[in-house]
This record gives sequence, C-alpha cells and structure tokens, in this order.
Amino acid sequence: MPTSHLHPLPAVPKLSRFGRALAGAQVLKETLSIIFLGLPLVKAAPLVLLSALPGVALYLLHWQLALGRVGRVFAAAVWSFTLLDELWGLLLFQELDSPTRGQIRLLHWSYFLGLSIILLALGELGWRWQRRRAKAQRNVHHKAVLTARQRQ
Repeated sequence: MPTSHLHPLPAVPKLSRFGRALAGAQVLKETLSIIFLGLPLVKAAPLVLLSALPGVALYLLHWQLALGRVGRVFAAAVWSFTLLDELWGLLLFQELDSPTRGQIRLLHWSYFLGLSIILLALGELGWRWQRRRAKAQRNVHHKAVLTARQRQ
C-alpha cells in the first residue's frame, strides 16, 4: 500500500480577543440602536422593517464574530458589509419626516460609535494580515538561507 505524506491543513487565522471585543461592542451598540431607534421607527412606518433586514442578518453575524467562531477573511467581509449597512442606514434616516431631536442625537452617537468600531475592526484585521504576511516572508527567507548554508 503506497504511503502518502499527509500534511495538516493550515489553520484558518481566527479573530483576536480585541477583534471579538469589537464585535461584542458592535452587538451591544446594535441592540441599543434597535431598541431606541429601530422600534419607534417600525411603529411609525412598518415598511422600514424591510430595509432593516440586512442589518438584522449582520447583527446575527456579529454574534458569530463575538463568539470567535469564524476566520479573519469572513470577518473582513462582515465588517465591510457592516460599513455599507451603516452608511445605507444613515441615508435612509435622512429621508425620514421630522425626526425628533432625541432621535437625531441618538442617531449621531450610534453612527459615530458604529463607524469607529467598524474602522477599528477593519484596521485591526489589516494589521494582523500584514503582520502574518511579513512573518511568512521572514520564514521563507530564513528557510532559503538555511538551505543555502547546508549546500556549502
């Protein structure tokens, strides 16, 4: 029976503690936004609920990120879609008729906090990707040097 060299599959890089904490902060922010901004809007105009469906799907995905069950590539995709959803929500809220002063203040805090979390998360993922790439390049260079020394 022929033997084969079984190499373990490379591990999918998981989210760091900081990345999971950012996802948890986003879940908390979204929960408060749903309670204080979303529910009053749905009561006033039930059709707003249809535009909130992508946000609900992202809310569930942020739970997955907070629990640390996904890899970094998936997390980057989720955070990118979250950025688009935040901007889309801001545009939709601008179209509302006569929002209250309290709603406007909550909206500004919600979007400022949301965009800050998203940009931090994307920045952290990019930094970790760059660090992992540099480490891999150092390892390749180190192996090449060792191989060259062994040939001499």
